[in-house]
Amino acid sequence: MSIPKRLLALVIVSMSIILTACGGSTSGSSSSTTLTMWTWKLPHLPGLQQIAKNYEAKTGIKVKVNAYNPDDVYRTKISTAAQSGDLPDIISYWTGSQWDLAGSGVLSDITDKVDSSWQNQFMPGTYDKGSVFSQTQYDTCQKDPKCTYKNVQAGRAFSVPYASGQAMYIYANKSLLKEAGLSIDTPPQTAEDWLTMMETVKAKTGKAGVIAGAQNPNVMEFWLYRPLMMTSCGVQTYDAIYAGKDSFANPCSLKVLNWINQLSTEKLWTADVLQKDINPADQDFSQGKAAFDIGGTYTLSFLLSQGMKESDIVTFPVPALKGAALDHLSISADSLIEAGVAKNSPHQKEALDFLKYLTSQDQAEVFAKMVGDLPASKISSDPDKVGPVIPGLVKGLSADSPFIQSKVAPLLDTEKALDLGLQQFITGETNPAALAAKVDAANKAAWAAHSGA
Repeated sequence: MSIPKRLLALVIVSMSIILTACGGSTSGSSSSTTLTMWTWKLPHLPGLQQIAKNYEAKTGIKVKVNAYNPDDVYRTKISTAAQSGDLPDIISYWTGSQWDLAGSGVLSDITDKVDSSWQNQFMPGTYDKGSVFSQTQYDTCQKDPKCTYKNVQAGRAFSVPYASGQAMYIYANKSLLKEAGLSIDTPPQTAEDWLTMMETVKAKTGKAGVIAGAQNPNVMEFWLYRPLMMTSCGVQTYDAIYAGKDSFANPCSLKVLNWINQLSTEKLWTADVLQKDINPADQDFSQGKAAFDIGGTYTLSFLLSQGMKESDIVTFPVPALKGAALDHLSISADSLIEAGVAKNSPHQKEALDFLKYLTSQDQAEVFAKMVGDLPASKISSDPDKVGPVIPGLVKGLSADSPFIQSKVAPLLDTEKALDLGLQQFITGETNPAALAAKVDAANKAAWAAHSGA
């Protein structure tokens, strides 16, 4: 039986209206779809919400972003919601801890969804090292009776990174430097130049040259000594020293210890530096109590939250000593925050599409400019796109960082000996030669115990 032409036309028009109503998004979903995303990082909320608005304008899909703080409250909320089935579509979590969520079935396996094109959006050392479960992690987990994710297989991914970071950066207070008659248009080229600037600030203003969260024992070693030692000695010698095949009294290491000790003998630290943890130290810097602050990429967002103006901040990697094996420090970023799709989300396709949008270069630049934090995605160093301070962080990053090339991880007892000794420079309880000898002894014992384990 044939259909009358007029009736056929009506059917075609009706179907066209229905299909149009169902379209309007990049994922083929209804524009009435609303995704939910949780995070614990309150300073990131404005940036994530702006990206959500941009995504809605593009696709018609709404994304509601909420933050729950402090950290323990957030962890508890995730755990409770997982039991009740009330998880959001997208979950932010700490890099390295997402395996607990993956192992308990909270996150969807997205390994096959993150293709090579998407992977190339991320900075080296972020997705490849933080989001993909390595064979080493798998083997370690299988040997550990307390490991909660033995069911996670090597090579699988359950999240992508959207925030990254690293220590080894210096922040300068432009107003205080100007008061001392100094300009920071060009960052100091050597550690000696940097020290001269600190001396000038102290002489001209009476303010301290530098501050750091030195109450935290790892700050002096990891944030200052280690980058100076890497550039001073070069990768091969650096590895040999930490591996116990060379000495911390090697001239390239001793030169670093002497330079750090000079900060104390010249009283360039703030007077109470050993009583300050990281956040209080950064707060003091934001209040103009020191010309320089030793921190990391993540320091910037905190300084801005304290009311410091971007126009008053300059940042650069820890500068190398004169005559160093490497004339400048190249830093590798680590993934810090992941985002995954909840396994019970009814919007798997849409949530994954938003993650891809969130980690695209243009939206990562929105995130960087609005919150003052370093994305895990590759971004430009254009101040118009990322703000005036972020370019200083980006220019210090490199896929060829010597820390990526290094094959030796410092042992814990060696780190502890350095941690204490560098603090004792400030109190005057030790000197560079004595500290080098103590660290050598600790390193030798640590490697003997390590080899025998």
